[in-house]
This record gives sequence, structure tokens and C-alpha cells, in this order.
Amino acid sequence: MGTELFPPLAPARGRSLEGILPLIDKTFPVPGRFRRDLPGNVADLSRLLTSSRNERSLSYLNRPPLLSAYLRYFLPWNLYRLCRLLPGLDLPLAPGDAVLDLGSGPLTLPAALWISRPELRSLPLEFRCLDRSGAALEAGRKFFAALAGENCPWTVKTISGEVRPGPARPLSVGLGGKAPALIGALYLYNEICQPIPPEDPGALSRLAESQAAFLAGLGGEGGRILLLEPGVPRSGEFISLLRGHFIRLGCLPLAPCLHSRPCPLGKGENRTKRAAKWCHFAFDTKDAPRALRNLSAAAGIPKDRATLSFLLVEKPPLARTAMTGAAPVPLPPAEALLRIISDPFPLPAGGGEAGHCNLYGRYGCGERGLVLVRGGRRRIESLASGALTRVKPGAGEDPKSGALVGDLEST
Repeated sequence: MGTELFPPLAPARGRSLEGILPLIDKTFPVPGRFRRDLPGNVADLSRLLTSSRNERSLSYLNRPPLLSAYLRYFLPWNLYRLCRLLPGLDLPLAPGDAVLDLGSGPLTLPAALWISRPELRSLPLEFRCLDRSGAALEAGRKFFAALAGENCPWTVKTISGEVRPGPARPLSVGLGGKAPALIGALYLYNEICQPIPPEDPGALSRLAESQAAFLAGLGGEGGRILLLEPGVPRSGEFISLLRGHFIRLGCLPLAPCLHSRPCPLGKGENRTKRAAKWCHFAFDTKDAPRALRNLSAAAGIPKDRATLSFLLVEKPPLARTAMTGAAPVPLPPAEALLRIISDPFPLPAGGGEAGHCNLYGRYGCGERGLVLVRGGRRRIESLASGALTRVKPGAGEDPKSGALVGDLEST
């Protein structure tokens, strides 16, 4: 994995994404009179997925206008986010490996891997894609066939079913086949978590515990599990809880984490003033397809930035036993490696008001926990969300967050 989690799109991936909306239009043509309704349908679906979740039925994607809006708006935006993320992740798939995509919708993960990881296109891979919407899966089969062409060596099996929140029978159907080398659960748990009231954190932790055990039980030895959720506080909290339970099962966090200590942003005894912070990443969308940005603007939901929370873990080899996640790790005395997890912001100088100096900060996360990274404005703003950087220990802690203070190295 490189020093940047979300590098700008490579030219080939950018061209592929530019062709997504025309390919969807060709694969799923709609009359002009219905196309005029598309921005409104996108706005309606966005409300059902956010502020009006309680009005959404389980089969909402079986309604043609909403499925059309999902295919032309949410699918391309999800592909864009994944095509920014997947190239930087360690996903060592080999010929004959199986990939399980839970909550696949219109085969989002296979399509994103095809676009963003061209080295995989020649490998014979087996995909099993599960979703509760048969209409979304069927649309995904047609879309992926159009995307990959007739000579694609990948085999795709769609399964109508759902992931259940309880520890008993977490799947509504059997999956069959070999243990997957990669399990994807993308934008799955924000829907499963939705009925849990915010005032019941214990229920969220119990759900994370049961789902970590369920996911870890599906993959083969050394397999990867990739979770991706919206970059909002509730999703970040759930990802942090999952991470802790994965570690206790012996799974190793690979990204975005640089350590297997308790999450500095997770709720628990290691957290003090950090209640307003959660692990998420943001990047600008200037390289997203122009037609997609235009549709977003027409629907009244323009996207200048994309945000997400994610976690990639590795299942343990048989020789590794379960871990507590709290074992001390030797730390270098003079520097620390951190991953940037916040936007830049001005810092006060000598007790003055913020913004009256050239000192800026961003939060980073590493083995030392949460760290306030300080430096000159230009250097701080040049760091990308998710980038790795080294800092020298500073004095004291950040009074606002309780984070340790570190200064950017001079080189």
C-alpha cells in the first residue's frame, strides 16, 4: 500500500468511469419522458436512504423509478469512491479464488474491481453476490456483462438473500462454494444499524460482535474482509466496534489502521474528550465524471467531496491465536508514523484567536493514538486525507480533543 489511500484516478480508470453513465443508458434505456423525472427520482431515493429511512421498504429497489435512479446515481458514485480506494489496498487475489460480496446490489464490488484493478481481469475468479433485491442483482448481471464483455474469465453467481442482525442464522440462505479469499460488505451495515436507537450503544456493540464473528467465520485462512460505510459518525462508531471485535478474534487490521491497539476514536476507557470525532476520510471529486456531477447538481445534492469510513482486516493463519488488542508495542522515541484523518484547520498562536497565524493542524492516528499534527499552513494543507506522515513529539496535549501533539518533520 502506498503513502496515499485515495490517489487521483489514473487516466485509464478515469476514462472507464466516464463511460459508466453512457453504458448504463445503453444497457437500461429509458424513454425521454422518464429521463426528465430522473433528478427528482434521485432526490426521492436520497431522502429514503437518509432523512426518511423509516419510510423505506425492504424492497425499495424493486420499484423501477428508484432502481433507475440507483443505477444512474448511487451506483456510479459508489464505483467512483471504490475506484479511488481499491488501488491502494492489499488484495492479493490468485487464480481460482472466490470473492463474496454481501449486499452487492447491482454487483458493485465486481464492477469496481474490474475498473480499478486491471491486473485481475485475466484471472479466473469466482464471485458470489448476495442481495435481498432480485431486481438489483439482475440489473447488476446485465451491467457487468456489458462492462466486462464476452471473454471475461470471472464467473458470477447471484444469490437472493440477506444478512440478518442476530447471532442466530445471520444469513437467510446458504452460500455454498469455497471459502472466499475476499469478503466485501459495502454500505451494508448502515441499513442494518438503522433501527438501533442512538441511546443504546450496547446494542450496537453486540451487533458488531456478532457480525465480526459471522464475517470471520466465512473467509478462509489469510483471507481479507473489506467493510465500507458512509463517512458519518454512526458508521464510524460501528466500524470502530467491529475492528475491536475482529482483533479479539485474531484478525489483523490492514487499513486504514497502522496498529492493532484499541481504536483511539472508539468508545471505551481509552477515550476521553474525543466523542465528537470518528474515523472517516474525505477527498474532492474534481475527477469524478462530469455527467455524474451534473446529475448530482440537478437533483439538488451536489458533491464537491466524497466521504467514507472503511476497514480492511486479514483473517488469522491457524497458528495465530486470538488477541486482546491491548498488548504494548514498542514505540520509536523520536518520531511516529501517522495516517491523516481530518481536514486542516487553523491553530491559535500563544493563546490568540484561531486563524491569526500561519500555524495549522490536522488530526492523525497511529500507534500513539490520536495525534494533533502541527505545521505551516501550506505543508498541512498539502497532506491528503489518508496520507502517511511522520511527526516529532511535541509538548503536552491538544486541549480540545485530548490528543497528543506532534510537529511535522522538516523533510
